Amino acid sequence: MRSSNRQQECRVLWRRLTVLLLISALWIMGMAGCSSSEIDSARLEPRTIALIAPVHAEEQGDAMRLGAEAAAKEYGYQLQYASFKPNEDAGEQLAAALRMVEGGASAILIDPANEGVLEELAAAASARNVPLVALNDERLVKGVQGAITVDHVEAGRQAGEALAKLIGDAGSVAIMRSDRTDPDLELREAGIREALARHPSIRIVESASCGNLRDACWNAAKGMLDASHIDGAIALESGASLGLADEAKRRSEAGRLKIVAFGSQVEQLSLLQDGVIHQLVVQNDFSFGYIGLEQAVSVLSGKETPGSPTMLETKVVNADNMFWMNNQKLLFPFVQ
Repeated sequence: MRSSNRQQECRVLWRRLTVLLLISALWIMGMAGCSSSEIDSARLEPRTIALIAPVHAEEQGDAMRLGAEAAAKEYGYQLQYASFKPNEDAGEQLAAALRMVEGGASAILIDPANEGVLEELAAAASARNVPLVALNDERLVKGVQGAITVDHVEAGRQAGEALAKLIGDAGSVAIMRSDRTDPDLELREAGIREALARHPSIRIVESASCGNLRDACWNAAKGMLDASHIDGAIALESGASLGLADEAKRRSEAGRLKIVAFGSQVEQLSLLQDGVIHQLVVQNDFSFGYIGLEQAVSVLSGKETPGSPTMLETKVVNADNMFWMNNQKLLFPFVQ
């Protein structure tokens, strides 16, 4: 028995060490990135493809960059990456993307902040005959040659069913949504509501919304939990999940309050291990970057891209399966 306990302790310590190493790796990678304010309008080198990160992306953008860098190396292109500070939003993203077009980028990859960014960038890129591929987005608007996305409704269904199982198919649940308009997040919520509607003993109570700032999400979670008793909650974005986790810990309800979230940030994974977050719906952001660059190269080579968006799968992970071999590259693409 003592030997068994010792082995269990070693496994726990190893997992915590792994997460700490991942945090260190991401910090170093983040230091290597550049913000939109550091991108000038100088001419880019020939055969350069620009990747415009999602706003408020953090690790998601890093995973996309790794995928795009791998494909760029394979096809003989250089990658120029534009990332953003936490307070930068759609306006800064569009400005950075337009500078890349004007600077002579061979092609542009972007996870657009909203439809307005995508449409304006598509018009500018089309005018200069620069291929544009949308990542994490299914809108093939005029001027967009390719798109890679996930089935957001299905991802929402996965989250809803995961929470229903966690609370034993009965109880009160809430949805923490974004305070910005985003069609993808609306589809997630639609999938969640569809799944929960299959469980008549589950009731959706008044929900909350917040932006990217963690303190704002913490305050939103506090107000939501003050308003009524909640057995479980689903956070549509990573920031909301961290604020909700902070409030659950403050109330000493971590573990009792079942939390399902979207994303795979290192801190989310740590909270998953600690039992504060119970399930994460994750997607392969590395593949977004890799396939996106492949599609851009295909357009540059005169080949046709798929006439419909390329759909990638989402998976539900928990503390028990996050270290399974088939989930390693999905959660930790930066580990070689």
